[in-house]
Amino acid sequence: MLTRRKFLRILAFLPWVLPATAWASRRLLDVRHSLDSTRHRVVFEFNGKIRFKPVILENPPRFYVDVIGAKMPRSFARPIFPSDGIVRDLRWHQGKNRPLRLVLDLNRYPGDRYKVVEWLTPDGTRDRIVVDFLVDPTARPPQPAPRTSTAPPQQINWQHEQIRRKRRVVMIDPGHGGKDPGAVGRKGTREKDVVLGISRYLYGMLKADPAITPHLTRNRDVYLRLHHRTRLARSKDANYFVSVHADAARRRSARGASVYMLSTKGASSTEARWLANRENAADLVGGFKLTDKEPVLQNVLLQMSQDSVHEYSVHASRSMVSSLKRIGRMHNSRINRAGFAVLKSPDIPSILVETGFISNATDEKLLRSTAHQKKIAQALYKGIRDYYRQNPEYS
Repeated sequence: MLTRRKFLRILAFLPWVLPATAWASRRLLDVRHSLDSTRHRVVFEFNGKIRFKPVILENPPRFYVDVIGAKMPRSFARPIFPSDGIVRDLRWHQGKNRPLRLVLDLNRYPGDRYKVVEWLTPDGTRDRIVVDFLVDPTARPPQPAPRTSTAPPQQINWQHEQIRRKRRVVMIDPGHGGKDPGAVGRKGTREKDVVLGISRYLYGMLKADPAITPHLTRNRDVYLRLHHRTRLARSKDANYFVSVHADAARRRSARGASVYMLSTKGASSTEARWLANRENAADLVGGFKLTDKEPVLQNVLLQMSQDSVHEYSVHASRSMVSSLKRIGRMHNSRINRAGFAVLKSPDIPSILVETGFISNATDEKLLRSTAHQKKIAQALYKGIRDYYRQNPEYS
């Protein structure tokens, strides 16, 4: 029987399957860019699905894309590009009954060392044009192929009104809490206390960053069901979820940090499977058992969206592993995969960080230290920042 609740949940996912013609006129929401040693990336994000045609020209060097049925907002903040990058400036123009033309003025002609990709957001509702100019200043540009001949864009009346950029929203999830103390060390150190301390330090660092809006699933010693944590993230429109833990291991010698993302097929190791089962069992502590009243619908929705979110979670995990490796010992430096319940949000890139093993005497001593908690929080902060820097297409 199709209940009202089921109908509303299905309705929320209709953008996955409706054709592009089902949407009204599109608007440009944001322009983001990033520069590293390999590429200069520019991302145009719209409030829905679009059709477009890209063109590159040599004299003067410029790239433009015509977006059919799209409009500029009444006010838009023109981005400032780094002087050492390939992109120098952004212009736009739209004649009557004509496509929106977005023009990137370039410092040099990139030849064939560029690519253009259409990239949907993980929830399938917004479209992005991702333009990568490959950075290789020592190589001479190849001879250009036949190029499109077109009149230059008309003079543009620049709009200097500033708009507030959409901020990146991070949900920090201190594991356990309340009736569920988590792992307990030989000296009585409780996991729930350690990870709350680390999470509070991380929250403070992210709060001071003007580009990020952080939230905590809990800021005190309270019990939360696992699926409630992901619902809190969704209620805040989070686009990054990090669950912080300091678990126990069956081997007392096990120590160091680890990073996990969701596995849809099985744990990457016996230990990962054991940890996931142990964490997921936390929902039994408060007298509740994980049940799924709508397993068929949930599986369909997860399958539809998990593929899109998977890639972002991989990027988030890589950035976090790289950052944690700089501050101390890693239990292993690969990306681990396990079926943690808190990682099963179908529309939010999610990772779980084991900051150390509280069952190990050395790790327990470190985790009790305020200085070490701050050090871990700094590494988590850098991992999050690196993820956003390397993946500007996901805001």
